[in-house]
Amino acid sequence: MHIKPIITIALIISAALMAAKFSPGINNEQFREGKYIHIDSVIIVFDRTYANVDVEYRLSPFAEAYMFLFGSKNLEPKIKEIFANFTEVNIRQIGSNSASLQITNISRKKDQYFLHDSREFGMRPGILTLVYPDGTKKIYQNPISTQDTFYTYEGLLQP
Repeated sequence: MHIKPIITIALIISAALMAAKFSPGINNEQFREGKYIHIDSVIIVFDRTYANVDVEYRLSPFAEAYMFLFGSKNLEPKIKEIFANFTEVNIRQIGSNSASLQITNISRKKDQYFLHDSREFGMRPGILTLVYPDGTKKIYQNPISTQDTFYTYEGLLQP
């Protein structure tokens, strides 16, 4: 049995946990109930029937150490859990504190409008920003779900 790699990994995890314990700006209450991730913000940029989504999050000290050792690929299920009630979620990029996704069929076309039906989040973000094709934004604090909304896409209203 190789004892040196096990001791090295244990020391790295211990050092990461100790550094996180004493570093300012981390509130361990955010990671209660066994959750190792806190969703700071979600930005949804609507574009016709799909949307580009940016997610900003913070990980618990243990999760940071785990990601350092094994990579961010293991976060995919947790990121998809946020959008469990959305139909088609594709993760484009995932990192240590942010992820980029594309959600298809987030809206449906009805005449000259695109309609988005409210969908509940699997995990509540701190801030939700909805960005419409004309550039206008709506910001919500601690939302449970997206809001029912409609929007037009440039050029579609012209006869």
